[in-house]
Amino acid sequence: MANMLEKIDIHITDHCNLNCKGCTHFSPLSEEFYLNPVNFRADLARFAALTGAQLGQMFLLGGEPLLHPNLTDFFPIARELFPNTQIIVITNGILLADQPDSFWEACKKSDIRIWVSLYRLKIDYERIDARAKQFGVFCGYTGTKTNEEDKKDWGNWKLDPEGKQYWIDSFSHCKIRNCVTLKKGKLYTCPTIAHIEHFNKYFGQNLEVCEYDYLDLYKARNHDAVLKAMVKPVPFCRYCKTREFQPCTWEPTKKDIHEWI
Repeated sequence: MANMLEKIDIHITDHCNLNCKGCTHFSPLSEEFYLNPVNFRADLARFAALTGAQLGQMFLLGGEPLLHPNLTDFFPIARELFPNTQIIVITNGILLADQPDSFWEACKKSDIRIWVSLYRLKIDYERIDARAKQFGVFCGYTGTKTNEEDKKDWGNWKLDPEGKQYWIDSFSHCKIRNCVTLKKGKLYTCPTIAHIEHFNKYFGQNLEVCEYDYLDLYKARNHDAVLKAMVKPVPFCRYCKTREFQPCTWEPTKKDIHEWI
Protein backbone atom coordinates (compact mmCIF):
# COMPACT_ATOMS: atom_id res chain seq x y z
CA MET A 1 0.00 0.00 0.00
CA ALA A 2 1.18 3.54 -0.75
CA ASN A 3 2.47 5.49 2.24
CA MET A 4 0.38 8.55 1.44
CA LEU A 5 -2.60 9.63 -0.61
CA GLU A 6 -1.74 10.81 -4.11
CA LYS A 7 -4.19 13.71 -3.90
CA ILE A 8 -7.37 15.06 -2.39
CA ASP A 9 -10.03 17.37 -3.80
CA ILE A 10 -11.59 20.14 -1.73
CA HIS A 11 -14.53 22.19 -2.99
CA ILE A 12 -14.11 25.89 -2.31
CA THR A 13 -17.53 26.35 -3.92
CA ASP A 14 -20.07 23.78 -5.13
CA HIS A 15 -21.74 25.98 -7.75
CA CYS A 16 -20.19 26.99 -11.07
CA ASN A 17 -20.38 29.57 -13.87
CA LEU A 18 -19.98 27.05 -16.69
CA ASN A 19 -22.65 24.37 -16.13
CA CYS A 20 -21.40 21.23 -17.85
CA LYS A 21 -23.73 18.48 -19.02
CA GLY A 22 -23.69 15.47 -16.70
CA CYS A 23 -21.21 17.04 -14.26
CA THR A 24 -20.03 14.38 -11.79
CA HIS A 25 -19.79 17.08 -9.10
CA PHE A 26 -23.42 18.14 -9.78
CA SER A 27 -22.34 21.78 -9.83
CA PRO A 28 -25.11 22.89 -12.27
CA LEU A 29 -27.66 21.61 -9.73
CA SER A 30 -26.04 23.17 -6.67
CA GLU A 31 -27.25 26.20 -4.79
CA GLU A 32 -24.61 28.79 -3.94
CA PHE A 33 -22.09 27.43 -1.45
CA TYR A 34 -18.91 29.08 -0.20
CA LEU A 35 -16.55 27.13 2.03
CA ASN A 36 -15.73 28.85 5.31
CA PRO A 37 -11.96 29.25 5.90
CA VAL A 38 -12.47 28.44 9.61
CA ASN A 39 -14.01 25.06 8.77
CA PHE A 40 -11.35 24.52 6.11
CA ARG A 41 -8.59 25.02 8.67
CA ALA A 42 -10.22 22.70 11.22
CA ASP A 43 -10.69 19.83 8.77
CA LEU A 44 -7.30 20.28 7.16
CA ALA A 45 -5.58 20.43 10.56
CA ARG A 46 -7.23 17.15 11.54
CA PHE A 47 -6.25 15.59 8.21
CA ALA A 48 -2.67 16.79 8.67
CA ALA A 49 -2.54 15.38 12.20
CA LEU A 50 -3.72 11.96 10.99
CA THR A 51 -1.39 11.80 8.00
CA GLY A 52 1.67 13.65 9.25
CA ALA A 53 0.92 16.16 6.47
CA GLN A 54 1.89 13.51 3.94
CA LEU A 55 -0.01 14.26 0.72
CA GLY A 56 1.07 14.45 -2.90
CA GLN A 57 -1.33 17.06 -4.24
CA MET A 58 -4.22 19.14 -2.95
CA PHE A 59 -6.75 20.37 -5.52
CA LEU A 60 -8.79 23.45 -4.55
CA LEU A 61 -11.71 23.39 -6.94
CA GLY A 62 -15.48 23.27 -7.30
CA GLY A 63 -17.73 24.22 -8.81
CA GLU A 64 -15.66 27.18 -9.81
CA PRO A 65 -13.31 28.28 -7.00
CA LEU A 66 -12.77 31.78 -8.42
CA LEU A 67 -16.41 32.52 -7.56
CA HIS A 68 -15.41 32.53 -3.90
CA PRO A 69 -14.90 36.16 -2.83
CA ASN A 70 -12.24 35.17 -0.29
CA LEU A 71 -10.43 32.44 -2.21
CA THR A 72 -6.96 33.67 -1.30
CA ASP A 73 -7.73 33.26 2.42
CA PHE A 74 -7.41 29.50 1.90
CA PHE A 75 -3.91 29.65 0.43
CA PRO A 76 -1.80 30.37 3.54
CA ILE A 77 -3.86 27.90 5.60
CA ALA A 78 -3.25 25.09 3.13
CA ARG A 79 0.43 25.91 2.82
CA GLU A 80 0.96 26.19 6.59
CA LEU A 81 -0.60 22.78 7.26
CA PHE A 82 0.85 21.01 4.20
CA PRO A 83 4.24 22.65 3.60
CA ASN A 84 5.51 19.97 1.19
CA THR A 85 2.33 19.32 -0.81
CA GLN A 86 1.72 20.61 -4.33
CA ILE A 87 -1.35 22.82 -3.96
CA ILE A 88 -3.32 23.56 -7.11
CA VAL A 89 -6.36 25.70 -7.94
CA ILE A 90 -8.43 24.05 -10.68
CA THR A 91 -10.42 26.63 -12.66
CA ASN A 92 -12.29 26.88 -15.95
CA GLY A 93 -10.42 30.15 -16.54
CA ILE A 94 -13.44 32.35 -17.22
CA LEU A 95 -12.59 34.74 -14.38
CA LEU A 96 -8.84 34.18 -14.25
CA ALA A 97 -7.51 36.90 -16.53
CA ASP A 98 -9.37 39.57 -14.57
CA GLN A 99 -8.06 38.57 -11.15
CA PRO A 100 -6.38 41.48 -9.32
CA ASP A 101 -2.68 41.66 -8.56
CA SER A 102 -3.45 40.57 -4.98
CA PHE A 103 -4.66 37.19 -6.23
CA TRP A 104 -1.46 36.48 -8.14
CA GLU A 105 0.66 37.78 -5.27
CA ALA A 106 -1.14 35.41 -2.87
CA CYS A 107 -0.52 32.51 -5.23
CA LYS A 108 3.17 33.35 -5.38
CA LYS A 109 3.52 33.83 -1.63
CA SER A 110 1.95 30.46 -0.77
CA ASP A 111 3.37 28.61 -3.78
CA ILE A 112 -0.06 27.88 -5.29
CA ARG A 113 -0.25 26.53 -8.83
CA ILE A 114 -3.04 27.18 -11.30
CA TRP A 115 -4.44 24.56 -13.65
CA VAL A 116 -6.94 25.74 -16.26
CA SER A 117 -9.41 23.21 -17.67
CA LEU A 118 -9.89 23.92 -21.37
CA TYR A 119 -13.49 23.91 -22.61
CA ARG A 120 -13.09 25.52 -26.05
CA LEU A 121 -14.28 28.84 -24.66
CA LYS A 122 -13.51 32.36 -25.88
CA ILE A 123 -11.00 33.16 -23.16
CA ASP A 124 -7.88 35.30 -23.45
CA TYR A 125 -5.39 32.56 -22.59
CA GLU A 126 -2.47 34.70 -23.71
CA ARG A 127 -3.39 37.31 -21.11
CA ILE A 128 -3.67 34.59 -18.45
CA ASP A 129 -0.21 33.34 -19.35
CA ALA A 130 1.17 36.86 -19.24
CA ARG A 131 -0.30 37.53 -15.79
CA ALA A 132 1.04 34.25 -14.42
CA LYS A 133 4.49 34.95 -15.85
CA GLN A 134 4.44 38.49 -14.48
CA PHE A 135 4.03 37.20 -10.93
CA GLY A 136 6.04 34.02 -11.27
CA VAL A 137 3.06 31.69 -10.80
CA PHE A 138 2.91 28.32 -12.53
CA CYS A 139 -0.13 28.08 -14.83
CA GLY A 140 -0.85 24.88 -16.75
CA TYR A 141 -3.72 23.56 -18.86
CA THR A 142 -5.69 20.32 -18.73
CA GLY A 143 -8.42 18.65 -20.75
CA THR A 144 -7.17 19.64 -24.20
CA LYS A 145 -8.22 16.51 -26.10
CA THR A 146 -10.69 17.16 -28.92
CA ASN A 147 -12.27 15.16 -31.71
CA GLU A 148 -12.05 15.66 -35.49
CA GLU A 149 -14.64 18.47 -35.27
CA ASP A 150 -12.49 20.30 -32.70
CA LYS A 151 -15.07 19.65 -29.98
CA LYS A 152 -13.95 18.83 -26.44
CA ASP A 153 -14.09 15.14 -25.63
CA TRP A 154 -16.40 14.44 -22.70
CA GLY A 155 -18.10 11.50 -21.08
CA ASN A 156 -21.20 10.59 -19.10
CA TRP A 157 -21.11 8.44 -15.97
CA LYS A 158 -24.60 7.07 -15.42
CA LEU A 159 -26.35 6.52 -12.10
CA ASP A 160 -28.87 3.84 -11.15
CA PRO A 161 -31.35 5.49 -8.73
CA GLU A 162 -32.67 2.04 -7.76
CA GLY A 163 -29.22 0.96 -6.57
CA LYS A 164 -29.27 -2.44 -8.27
CA GLN A 165 -25.63 -2.52 -9.40
CA TYR A 166 -23.14 -4.95 -7.88
CA TRP A 167 -21.15 -2.47 -5.85
CA ILE A 168 -17.79 -4.27 -5.95
CA ASP A 169 -17.98 -4.56 -9.74
CA SER A 170 -18.97 -0.90 -10.00
CA PHE A 171 -15.96 0.13 -7.97
CA SER A 172 -13.54 -1.99 -9.98
CA HIS A 173 -14.67 -0.32 -13.24
CA CYS A 174 -14.91 3.23 -11.88
CA LYS A 175 -12.89 5.89 -13.70
CA ILE A 176 -13.07 8.49 -10.92
CA ARG A 177 -12.45 6.37 -7.81
CA ASN A 178 -9.05 8.01 -7.20
CA CYS A 179 -10.61 11.46 -6.76
CA VAL A 180 -10.59 11.39 -2.95
CA THR A 181 -12.77 14.24 -1.73
CA LEU A 182 -12.68 16.02 1.64
CA LYS A 183 -15.99 17.60 2.62
CA LYS A 184 -17.33 18.64 6.02
CA GLY A 185 -14.87 16.53 7.98
CA LYS A 186 -15.41 13.42 5.90
CA LEU A 187 -13.28 11.71 3.25
CA TYR A 188 -15.04 10.14 0.25
CA THR A 189 -13.54 7.89 -2.42
CA CYS A 190 -15.09 10.01 -5.21
CA PRO A 191 -16.84 13.36 -5.78
CA THR A 192 -20.13 11.71 -6.78
CA ILE A 193 -20.74 10.45 -3.25
CA ALA A 194 -19.57 13.68 -1.63
CA HIS A 195 -21.89 15.89 -3.69
CA ILE A 196 -24.87 13.62 -4.46
CA GLU A 197 -26.95 15.80 -2.13
CA HIS A 198 -27.36 18.31 -4.96
CA PHE A 199 -28.71 15.66 -7.35
CA ASN A 200 -31.07 14.35 -4.68
CA LYS A 201 -32.44 17.77 -3.80
CA TYR A 202 -32.81 19.05 -7.37
CA PHE A 203 -34.55 15.96 -8.74
CA GLY A 204 -36.27 14.75 -5.56
CA GLN A 205 -34.24 11.54 -5.46
CA ASN A 206 -32.91 9.54 -2.52
CA LEU A 207 -29.55 8.01 -3.37
CA GLU A 208 -28.52 7.25 0.17
CA VAL A 209 -25.13 7.99 1.68
CA CYS A 210 -24.62 5.89 4.82
CA GLU A 211 -21.90 5.86 7.46
CA TYR A 212 -19.99 3.18 5.56
CA ASP A 213 -19.66 5.39 2.47
CA TYR A 214 -17.08 7.74 3.96
CA LEU A 215 -14.39 8.07 6.59
CA ASP A 216 -15.09 10.51 9.40
CA LEU A 217 -11.74 12.23 10.01
CA TYR A 218 -12.65 12.94 13.60
CA LYS A 219 -13.23 9.25 14.30
CA ALA A 220 -10.34 7.83 12.26
CA ARG A 221 -7.56 6.32 14.37
CA ASN A 222 -4.48 6.83 12.24
CA HIS A 223 -2.94 7.32 8.82
CA ASP A 224 -3.24 3.65 7.95
CA ALA A 225 -7.01 3.81 8.50
CA VAL A 226 -7.19 6.69 6.02
CA LEU A 227 -5.21 4.86 3.36
CA LYS A 228 -7.20 1.63 3.70
CA ALA A 229 -10.59 3.36 3.59
CA MET A 230 -9.84 5.20 0.35
CA VAL A 231 -9.10 2.11 -1.75
CA LYS A 232 -12.18 0.04 -0.93
CA PRO A 233 -15.62 -0.17 -2.54
CA VAL A 234 -18.47 1.26 -0.49
CA PRO A 235 -22.22 0.57 -0.44
CA PHE A 236 -22.97 3.72 -2.49
CA CYS A 237 -21.19 2.11 -5.45
CA ARG A 238 -24.41 0.18 -6.07
CA TYR A 239 -25.84 3.37 -7.58
CA CYS A 240 -23.16 3.69 -10.26
CA LYS A 241 -23.34 2.13 -13.72
CA THR A 242 -19.62 2.30 -14.26
CA ARG A 243 -19.72 -0.21 -17.12
CA GLU A 244 -22.01 2.16 -19.05
CA PHE A 245 -19.61 5.07 -19.45
CA GLN A 246 -20.63 6.95 -22.60
CA PRO A 247 -18.02 8.97 -24.56
CA CYS A 248 -19.46 12.19 -25.99
CA THR A 249 -18.52 15.82 -26.58
CA TRP A 250 -18.86 18.63 -24.08
CA GLU A 251 -21.96 20.82 -24.10
CA PRO A 252 -23.87 22.92 -21.55
CA THR A 253 -26.38 21.19 -19.34
CA LYS A 254 -30.14 21.31 -19.82
CA LYS A 255 -30.54 20.12 -16.20
CA ASP A 256 -32.40 17.05 -17.42
CA ILE A 257 -32.19 14.09 -15.06
CA HIS A 258 -31.38 11.83 -18.02
CA GLU A 259 -27.96 13.47 -18.23
CA TRP A 260 -27.15 11.53 -15.07
CA ILE A 261 -29.29 8.37 -15.24
